[in-house]
Amino acid sequence: MCQSPHRNLEVSTSIEESKRLSLAGQLAAGIAHEIRNPLTAIKGFLQLIQKDFTGNTMYLEVITKEINRIELILSELLGLAKPHESKFEKKHLNDTLDHVMTLIQTQANMKGINLIKAYAKPLPECLYDENKLKQVFINLLKNAIEAMPQGGDILTQAESNDTHLRILIKDQGVGIPENHIGNIGQPFFTTKEKGTGLGLAVCQQIIREHSGILNIRSNATGTTIEIVLPIKNEGAQ
Repeated sequence: MCQSPHRNLEVSTSIEESKRLSLAGQLAAGIAHEIRNPLTAIKGFLQLIQKDFTGNTMYLEVITKEINRIELILSELLGLAKPHESKFEKKHLNDTLDHVMTLIQTQANMKGINLIKAYAKPLPECLYDENKLKQVFINLLKNAIEAMPQGGDILTQAESNDTHLRILIKDQGVGIPENHIGNIGQPFFTTKEKGTGLGLAVCQQIIREHSGILNIRSNATGTTIEIVLPIKNEGAQ
């Protein structure tokens, strides 16, 4: 049965975090718009150069790849600044989890990782925005895969009681240093070499819109993400 959220090396959505996300969103919007205009010009001229370029195309490919990465970061910034309006529908979370696992399966196989499902069928229906929760689960599973360079197992577990759904994503990765755990989820803070720190911040924002809680517990043997969602959800609050 679903239990109360733990408080062991965890990050929980809160009013204070909501304020931080709001301020970060305002900052993100300003940064994104300032970067987007010159980036559009650079990308346009690069495409013109590529048409008649006869030299080593490797350099242009590297530039194009990095421009695409900048555009991805801009999308994350704008997603934090102006999240799309949620469309809540009554659905079974089993179907959403199964779909996400199918999307991630190939990437997991390439890294020597087994995706293990352990959830009751069917879970009770819940009001949620399917696209947004897919975004959360995809982001969290990708994070888990990236934390396991030597392979291993990722367990996705879901259970329920009369009032709440509880989803756990457990990896066997390198874990998050204890001195960093309190900062995880804050916009622009990341332990990844090429991360932006925005992915988990957006996940927390989405879970908060669903009146839920997102907790993180981590040690040297892996990380556990816990999401608790109300079964009767009246929408964003």
